Amino acid sequence: MISLAAKGVRVAVLYTSVFEALKDVKEEIREDMDLALNAKSVEEALRSGGHDAWTLPFGTDPGELISGLRSSGAEAVFNLSECPDLSPEKELHACALLELLRLPYTGNGPLTVGICNSKALTKQLMIANGIPTPRFRLYTGEPAGDPGLSYPLVVKPANEDGSAGITEDSVVADLAGLRRQVKGLRDGFRQDSLVEEFVDGREFNVGVLGNGTAADPHRSLPPAELVYRNPRWRLCTYESKWDATHPSYAEIAPVCPAEASPEIIARLTGITLACARIFGLTGYARVDFRMNAGGEPFVLEVNPNPDISPDAGMARAARAAGLSYPDLILEILRLGLALGAR
Repeated sequence: MISLAAKGVRVAVLYTSVFEALKDVKEEIREDMDLALNAKSVEEALRSGGHDAWTLPFGTDPGELISGLRSSGAEAVFNLSECPDLSPEKELHACALLELLRLPYTGNGPLTVGICNSKALTKQLMIANGIPTPRFRLYTGEPAGDPGLSYPLVVKPANEDGSAGITEDSVVADLAGLRRQVKGLRDGFRQDSLVEEFVDGREFNVGVLGNGTAADPHRSLPPAELVYRNPRWRLCTYESKWDATHPSYAEIAPVCPAEASPEIIARLTGITLACARIFGLTGYARVDFRMNAGGEPFVLEVNPNPDISPDAGMARAARAAGLSYPDLILEILRLGLALGAR
């Protein structure tokens, strides 16, 4: 591992308040999801590495944020901004703003974030580059007839992350169910629907670090598997990720490193590194997979800047690779500094 600069760096840990953005979610879940908690963990990890770090909320006034960054003397930004102006779809604007300010920052850039926030565009790029992904359609209105896909299908919001809008009802077996779910997402999320063929097999995810440069090539972390301990669950839903009172929360459990054959691990790793190259991933990311009955993995999503709270999957995979949580945070900072002002 390449060491950080000898002197401490002044780092603003920039975050947006998920607690404020998700007003329609139960308060206890909003508290668990809130990036203010993650920001404090990151601040502590940076301070343990000798850096002068502090948390800074990304408020509703960009001018105030710019003034705060300039007056603080920040030399770099650890970017945890997921929903500027309380909108997840504006995540790319946070890193774009930092680029205009010529401040080095962590994680992925605005182009990568913007592309990957569009599930349909992500899948189109994967298909164009030979990455296996389930067949899909994008619906901007009610389905008029047969989608030309094989049931069962999964219906997702086209521009959300964190499994928002995904429930067990998202798996549909016929046109009536498809129409119901598309209408529900239009009414509840005011979004188009991405509909894809359901791959009913093992579920994996693979974290990746690096900038894709000669000095910092992409490198994968040990794959993790989401083990479904109860067959009643078919998806990793919003409740299974965030609601500790929901039965699926305890019955869908991550195992890292995954108990899989060397051939499966090699295949997952190879596809992950190909995605990292295709999407120009920088810093850190995660690629999510489902496997069919024949053992063939399909990429569901590419996630730039995934959750890096101490108990999240990225930190778990880093520990499996021998990186403590502070080491992971310091490495992500190093990768951001290595790119300089972008």
